[in-house]
Amino acid sequence: MEKPTLPIILTLILLTAAGCSSDENSRVAELATQQLERQAEQNQRMAELQQEVASGSRELVEADARSRQEMVTLQHEMQTERNEIGHQRDQLEAERREIADTRNRDPIIAAAITRVAMVVVSLLPLLICWLLLSQKIEPADDQQMTELLLEDLISSEPRLMPPANTDPDQPRLTDFPQKPDSTHPTERNT
Repeated sequence: MEKPTLPIILTLILLTAAGCSSDENSRVAELATQQLERQAEQNQRMAELQQEVASGSRELVEADARSRQEMVTLQHEMQTERNEIGHQRDQLEAERREIADTRNRDPIIAAAITRVAMVVVSLLPLLICWLLLSQKIEPADDQQMTELLLEDLISSEPRLMPPANTDPDQPRLTDFPQKPDSTHPTERNT
C-alpha cells in the first residue's frame, strides 16, 4: 500500500505548491502531513499485523509438525500393536490346531492300546499252552508207575482210582496183615 499512496501524496504536494496560495498551501501541507501520518500509522499497523501473521504461521507450522510427529508416533504404536495382535492370533491358531490334533489322535491311540491289550490277553492262553506243550517231559519208567499204582491201591484214600468195592463188609487190601519187608517187591525180582 505504500507505493500507490506515495505518488498521490507527492502529486498533492506539488499541486499545492504550484498553484495555490499560502493558506491553501498551509492547509494542503497540513492535509498532506496528516495523510502521511495516517499512512505511517497504517504502515506501522500493517507491519505489526504481518509480524503477528508470521508468528501465527510459525506457530501453526510448529503445531502442524508436532501433530504430524504425534501422528507418526501413533501410527508406529498402532503398527506395533497390530504386529503383537497378529503374533498372538498366530499363537492362538497354533494352539487350536494342536488341541484339534490331540482330540483326533487321542481316541485313535486309545483304540490301538485297547486292541493291542485284547490281542495280548487272547494270546496269553495260547502262549501258556505252547510253553506247556514244548516242555520235554520224560515218560516215567515202569518201576515208578508200578510203585505209584501200588501205593494208591493200599492207601485208605486212593487218589488215582476210586475204590472198586464200595461195600464196607468186604475187606480191602489194606485190611490184610502185611509182612514187614524192607525190600521192595520190584527189587525182589532183580
